[in-house]
Amino acid sequence: MDDPYHNNVNQQVTEGGEYTYTQDGGGYPYQSDYPPQDEDAASDDTEGADEDNQMYEGEYQGVPHPDEIKEARRAARVEARRKARLAAQQEEDEDNLPEQYEAIMEDCGHGRFQWTLFFVLGLALMADGVDGFVVGFVLPSAEKDMCISNADKGLLGWGFSIGSEFQMHSWRLFILVCLFPALAALVGVIFMPESPRFLLESSRHDEAWMILRRVHDTNWKAKGEPERVFTVTNIKTPQTQDDEFIEIQSDTGTAFQRWTVRHMTMLQQVMANIMSLSAPELRLQGLLLVIVWFCLAFSYHGLGVWFPDMIKYMQYEEYESKVRVFHRERVEHFHFNFSLVNQIHREGEYIHDKFANIEIRSVKFEDSLFENCYFEDVKSTNTFFDNCTFKNTIFYNTDLWHEKFKECRMENTTFLHPKKGCHLNFQEENDIVIYMVSFLGSLAVLPGNIISALFMDKIGRIRIIGGSMLVSSACTFLLLLSFSQGAVICWQCLFYGTSVAAWNGLEVISVELYPSSKRGTAFGILNGICKFATIIASFIFAAFIGITKIIPIFLAFAALVCGGLVALKLPETREKILS
Repeated sequence: MDDPYHNNVNQQVTEGGEYTYTQDGGGYPYQSDYPPQDEDAASDDTEGADEDNQMYEGEYQGVPHPDEIKEARRAARVEARRKARLAAQQEEDEDNLPEQYEAIMEDCGHGRFQWTLFFVLGLALMADGVDGFVVGFVLPSAEKDMCISNADKGLLGWGFSIGSEFQMHSWRLFILVCLFPALAALVGVIFMPESPRFLLESSRHDEAWMILRRVHDTNWKAKGEPERVFTVTNIKTPQTQDDEFIEIQSDTGTAFQRWTVRHMTMLQQVMANIMSLSAPELRLQGLLLVIVWFCLAFSYHGLGVWFPDMIKYMQYEEYESKVRVFHRERVEHFHFNFSLVNQIHREGEYIHDKFANIEIRSVKFEDSLFENCYFEDVKSTNTFFDNCTFKNTIFYNTDLWHEKFKECRMENTTFLHPKKGCHLNFQEENDIVIYMVSFLGSLAVLPGNIISALFMDKIGRIRIIGGSMLVSSACTFLLLLSFSQGAVICWQCLFYGTSVAAWNGLEVISVELYPSSKRGTAFGILNGICKFATIIASFIFAAFIGITKIIPIFLAFAALVCGGLVALKLPETREKILS
């Protein structure tokens, strides 16, 4: 039953703080008789209720409530603590992984599997090291066979694909022999298993366990204990979000989708690994390593091309100093059955002459006349005819082709069965000294390798690298004071013997400065920098052969000094435990 004394009214508050009442049913508004109250005039009994019932005036403006801000901050702190615990746990697992892996390898033992691996890796190192001396052996012969100039020899420093006709000369056979280590290493790597540690870091635990068991069984079977059991049953590795994503996707979708997910994730990991090399803690040392690798490769491989050709150029200068000059000679009805060597013939006349079964080496004919002459079975080297006239002349089975004739006039002249290419006479054209230069340079690295291996842990990597590069720069500078073949060969051997120690130290420190998850990526990038520097050096150093020796020597000297000083800024890793 309705209260007869109850008025159905609604209470509202105006902007001025006044209470306005409206009666239901379309009644009239009126103000109460009570004066307006202050905002703080709530009683003690209703103070809490007033605050709870009062509307937050910023709600309609999209401003979060202070309580919501506090709750969000509290949730953020909880999430940050959770991530910190996960990161600490992952870091602890990563720190324990090397010790755990070492314990596993001790259980696997050391034997036949490791020696097989050493043999395959040794072949790979042979294939990588052969480029340091093969160019010096091949270049003197190949440049003649391919008819290339000094400026084009840089192409031959990193590729032997040019040439129009394949001819099995000894330098080509030498290249085939040098390919054997690379091919053998490639075949051996195909049959070698993947790195167990890589598989563990990629969360491929089952594959890693099977390979470790294979290593264990191979070694202990070779030692006469085939019954020995592989005791490792649990391998704990840190798990990343990418690994969790792979595990989730591996159980869903089609086989193609799973394959796509795994390989796309692996590609993302590779790109992330490359980008991780620019992390603040790795950025400076990475930049220093790039500079040292580039400087050492630029000077080492550049001088590797320059040394043999410099010896050859010195021989050429000595050869030129003994040239014989014939001026306005007239020869008629004469049979040239002896070789013409190191001569210049100017304004000569050769009438009814025969050149048969001879070699013409380093001979130049200028403004000369050949009339009714016959050339048969002639081999030429560095021989040219400049502004000459040929009348009624026959060339039969010779290597004198059109490029040998500069601004010459041909009248009723015939070329029959021409020989293409630059043909070699190894007994005459290629002095044994050229090959001895490369051989001695390659032999000189042997004591450098032994000394650097013995003292690497005693004096440290940094001193080995910096000291070796600075001593090598001194040997390079002293080349400016060398004017004989013997002096150049001596400084070349010292350069190779000292610089190889820098190579050994640089490769060791490049491995030790990076954690295992980034080591392979970093080493691959540094080797790419090395090859790039080698290509540039081959072009630059070969271009100055026969022009000047000051610029190549100065470039090599500056690169070695720069690299040596920068190497001294690298952190020492002699006492560092690999991560």
